[in-house]
Amino acid sequence: MAGNSHVFADLQWLKPFDQQFRWSLFSRTRMTVDYDNRANLFSGAYLNYTSKAGIGGSLVGKISQTSGAAADAGAHIFKAKPNWMLFGLATVGLKKDLEYSWFSIFRFTPAISSHWKWYTSLELYHLFRKDGHAFSVERIRLGLDWKGFQFGLAGDFQQSGRDFTPSENWGGFVRKSF
Repeated sequence: MAGNSHVFADLQWLKPFDQQFRWSLFSRTRMTVDYDNRANLFSGAYLNYTSKAGIGGSLVGKISQTSGAAADAGAHIFKAKPNWMLFGLATVGLKKDLEYSWFSIFRFTPAISSHWKWYTSLELYHLFRKDGHAFSVERIRLGLDWKGFQFGLAGDFQQSGRDFTPSENWGGFVRKSF
């Protein structure tokens, strides 16, 4: 995503360990670079066990430029159909100081024709610590999908600290699904 305040790159992959997708590993590496060349990097690996009902447990290992290395444990829900997908994860930080978060992605991709689909995505992340709200982000993508290439309009909205200090990044996105 190229936006008015920074460039955002996001590399994600999902590796199932069995044909039923009971055990899987989701990996995500995100980087933002603002127009003053300040960069922020996050990388996480999510080991998931998902029951037939779509509910299960997750262990998360993560590295962040702002908070270092950490681990979380939690519960998730995963549901997917040909034209929509929902993943939601509630976690607690495995460290001395209390930290809990909510992460979710909802995608809706209804067909327009044999080669074209609508592409819509909403991603939410909220982090709370003992003293209250630490950070939240909402990422919205609205566009089209042509044979696995997605492109369109993007908006990222962030709120920081207990006073929810806002920031926005508007622009366009390009995405490729493999």
